[in-house]
Amino acid sequence: MEMPFDIKDIQVHRPLNEILLSSSNLESIVKNTNPYVVVMALKSKFNIFKGIGPVTEKTINNAGIFNWHDFIESRGVRGLSHILYVSTCKQIEEWLLALENTDAKFFASNLPSSMHWMLFKEFKEHVCYLDIETTGLAAGYDKVTVVGIYNGSSYQDFVRGRNLSQKTIKESLKGCKLLVTFFGSCFDVPFLRTEFSGINFNMPHFDLCFGGRKVGLTGGLKKLERKLDISRDSTISTVDGFEAVRLWHSYKRGNQKSLEKLLDYCKADTINLSKLGPIIYDMLLKSQEN
Repeated sequence: MEMPFDIKDIQVHRPLNEILLSSSNLESIVKNTNPYVVVMALKSKFNIFKGIGPVTEKTINNAGIFNWHDFIESRGVRGLSHILYVSTCKQIEEWLLALENTDAKFFASNLPSSMHWMLFKEFKEHVCYLDIETTGLAAGYDKVTVVGIYNGSSYQDFVRGRNLSQKTIKESLKGCKLLVTFFGSCFDVPFLRTEFSGINFNMPHFDLCFGGRKVGLTGGLKKLERKLDISRDSTISTVDGFEAVRLWHSYKRGNQKSLEKLLDYCKADTINLSKLGPIIYDMLLKSQEN
């Protein structure tokens, strides 16, 4: 939804070799995991592990180690205790298994929300793009009128008074392991949680609004679309948040065409997230490499 006033702009010691060799599962995972994928998804991120802060992460990087694969292959890092090295290897094993299994709950619980974007490529088969329309800006007072959900191949919309319910939204999100929205962490998700308390959003969430700001893409969804040459049908190109609310009330007074236009608008918002997402992901990735 485009906001009326651009609100969306806003352990025990054992010899190290014995421990590593006995962990055949870890060795197998590391050998069978493409190091490039790990580097590109969670590049140089060691301070996500228990016992490692910025200073220790710098120590690891100063040793010439910038990814999990190389950390394990090093068999030890100068400046790190034996216990911390082994503990980190075990945590890497757990995280690699979670990546292999696209374990949404694991990453929702353990990966800081500011890093959820890093899962975009690994979870690409399980991404859901979501956008909502409402009667206003106040969750708990205003109501959700339309919900659009796109899984990369099929689009569904849900309309208040027709097919919008907790059950239908939950069913549509059943296979979702990474939610992608625009300003949804502050608007769409809180609105849905308020109105449908039984919907589980225990999954990573890539908010393109805040991801875009990190790479200098500021402004509302339509502004970014224009800047990045992402098109939408000319019949809805001028529709904004105010107009979306007006269209809903016009529909409630009996104008079916107003609903059709509102649904087209919500669909464009939702599907265009799938075009904006890869662009912002790639820009974030490049910013990490600098």
